[in-house]
Amino acid sequence: MTTNVERYQRIAPVYDLLDLPFERRRYRALRPLLFRGMSGRLLDAGIGTGRNCEFYPPAAIVSGIDTSTAMLARAHDRCPTLAAGGRLYQMDVTALKFPNGSFDAAVATFLFCVLPDQLQLPALGELGRVVKPGGTIRLME
Repeated sequence: MTTNVERYQRIAPVYDLLDLPFERRRYRALRPLLFRGMSGRLLDAGIGTGRNCEFYPPAAIVSGIDTSTAMLARAHDRCPTLAAGGRLYQMDVTALKFPNGSFDAAVATFLFCVLPDQLQLPALGELGRVVKPGGTIRLME
């Protein structure tokens, strides 16, 4: 059985092409809404190929995580500010290596729909742990 990490390692070079019809018709209009009103330190959980990067608030300090090094390589090219700041991390959303309350907000786009059922609550719990009390977590699935 192929794991999610193995699958995304394999399809990373063509992921954006495979997703292009959905991106053009639906997702591109929704992405800016995820970041409306956000500021401060933000976590992009499951950054993938970096499709959210162009919508980050200008003054925000964003960190991105993904389990796939191949997807992170694509995000590295698409998100030069994060790459230059050393804020792209290979990390599992169910075991985040950030201290409690590290972020003002977190977003995840199309992450939870690919997580196995048994990992969804632990992942959401980890996002809740690393976002400051009263902070925002927004999901697009």
